[in-house]
Order: sequence, then structure tokens, then C-alpha cells
Amino acid sequence: MLKIAVAFFGIPRNSEICFPSIEENILAQLPSTAEVRCFYHLYKIDEVHNPRSGEAAALDADNYAVFQGMSGRLDFTDGVLDRWDFERVKEQGDTWGDEHVSLRNLIYQLNSLREVTAMVEAFEPDFVVFARPDNFYHKPLPAYVFKRPLARRMNVYIPDWQWWGGLNDRFAICGRDVYKAYGNRIERIFAFCEATGRKLHSERLLKFVLQQAGAKVCLMNTTASRVRITGAYADESFSPKRGMGKRENRYFHAFARVRTFLDRRLRDVPEQ
Repeated sequence: MLKIAVAFFGIPRNSEICFPSIEENILAQLPSTAEVRCFYHLYKIDEVHNPRSGEAAALDADNYAVFQGMSGRLDFTDGVLDRWDFERVKEQGDTWGDEHVSLRNLIYQLNSLREVTAMVEAFEPDFVVFARPDNFYHKPLPAYVFKRPLARRMNVYIPDWQWWGGLNDRFAICGRDVYKAYGNRIERIFAFCEATGRKLHSERLLKFVLQQAGAKVCLMNTTASRVRITGAYADESFSPKRGMGKRENRYFHAFARVRTFLDRRLRDVPEQ
């Protein structure tokens, strides 16, 4: 039987708004014949404070309720920065120029992603859907992706917008032989900085680790908006041109488009 894991990570800012869209455009798009299990690693915090996004408000405990019944864990953030040598991360440079606040939040997010990836492993899934729970998903995941799991074991399906010189890291569908590279990329921070000569950057780190893993990057037109703690939707651009990073992705994006076209044409026949 086809096995699909859905992995949630980070902070659920507005589950009342976001989770219905997750049910409709993620969970309902998975094959009814598949064995589906949902996993989560979320941070238990009392308030959200992010100067870059203008957020500073209490986080209602009800946001966690929708994850009851799934396999997972709530953790505090204590010790996370020390675990990943945040002082050394800061030495690489302050990517967003906000006194390392955004850099700190990225470490928290990548740590959460790694924790939920570890939970998924024992399930031995054919596909893993990684999704931030604070996004409102406007369009459904592409259903055809979940056919032919053997042929797609090295595929990673990435949103075709806001790559910022790397790859969109909001959500993804990963084949069974490459989901660990996607989920454990925090382990490759210093390898990325050394190999590229760049400061830590979320989208560029993702592209780096997937290329190193030999992943086959395909595109999907699913769109999603971040929902702030206030309930406001972030202003998003879903154009594949804006924020693509013309120099870094001039050829990469073109090849991904061709690969996606060919991937959609895979014959819909059972695999042996």
C-alpha cells in the first residue's frame, strides 16, 4: 500500500484560519487508497515576537488543538540555539540585517523540521508532504504526484514562486529517497556557507542540499499565504518571475519546468 506522511513543523499561528485550508487543499488531495499518517513537531510558546514581520502578540493555546490525534510533540525552544552552535552561525553574517533575529527564527524552524523528519522515518513513507501550519493554502496539491512512487522516489515538488535565488521552502512533496535531505538540512549549514561563501540563507540552503543529494526538482503551482498572529495575510507574490533570482536560477528553473512537463507525462500504470 502507498504510504504518505504529512509533516507539520514550526508554530501554528492561526489554526482557525489555516487548518481548514490544510484539510481541503492538502489532506483531501491525498489518494484515498493510501495509508496516510500525520506528524508534527511544534514549539510551545506563549507569544510570537518577530520585528521583521511586525508580529508581537500572545499565541492562543487553541492553535494546537487541531493537531491532537496526530503523532508528534510540543517542545520549548530552550537549548536549540546552543545545539546548532548559533554563535558560529552568526559569525557567517547577518543575512537579514535585523541583529540576527530572523536568523535565530530560521534555526528554530530548521530544528523543528529535523525533529519531525526523525518521527517520520519509522513509518517508511513513499512520499512526505512537508507543510508549515501557519500558511493558508489557496490551491490544492497536485494529485498526480502520488502515482508511480518508484519512478518519483528522487523527486521533490517545490512551489513555483518566491525562490529568492534558491528554492521556495514553505512546503514540499518529497519522494522516499530524498525527503531526509529536505528535512535534515540544518545539518548542512556550515557546509553550505563554506562551499558558497555566503551567509546562511533559507532558500539558498534548500537548493544547495537538494543539489548535493541529487534530487530531481519539479514545480507545482500550489500557492499559500502566511497568516500573521493578528490574522492578517502576508502580502505574497505568486509570480514565478518575481523573486526567482535571475542569475542563480536562469537555467535551473528552465530545466525544472522541462522536468515537470515530462514528469506529468509518466504513464499511469501500476509499478511492479
